[in-house]
Amino acid sequence: MTTFTETIEIDAKVARVWGTLAAVGSIAEWNPGLVGSQATNNAIGLGATRFCDIDGKQNLDEEVVLFEPMRAITFRITRTTLPFRFADIRFTLSEDAEKTLVSVSPDYELKYGLLGQLLDWAVVSTAYKRGMRGLLTGLKVRAEGR
Repeated sequence: MTTFTETIEIDAKVARVWGTLAAVGSIAEWNPGLVGSQATNNAIGLGATRFCDIDGKQNLDEEVVLFEPMRAITFRITRTTLPFRFADIRFTLSEDAEKTLVSVSPDYELKYGLLGQLLDWAVVSTAYKRGMRGLLTGLKVRAEGR
């Protein structure tokens, strides 16, 4: 299993940042790594699901498996065209006056056993970290209203 954490400080109150993260179907509006997204059920919070279109060919479905309002939300990839055996992506938020510190921590494992581990080491982990930094930057721009 691979895990890492990326963190960003956002010049907005936690409620504003949380509102952006909890609107699960609209992630493509601020995540530069997606070309489209939509909620796939009517749930709010725990059990909410979404479809994410990465590039018109690759995609994934996610479900909210942890929901602690204003503090943490975890998305689990439940189906994907990417080579993940499993993946959870946890966001944690903490407020300091008018700012919010947001961390994203994916836990994942690739398919294909040893070959997947080598693929992760050689390519995937670097690309995934870059993608998470882009996601956090997009969240910052959205929450700060720029």
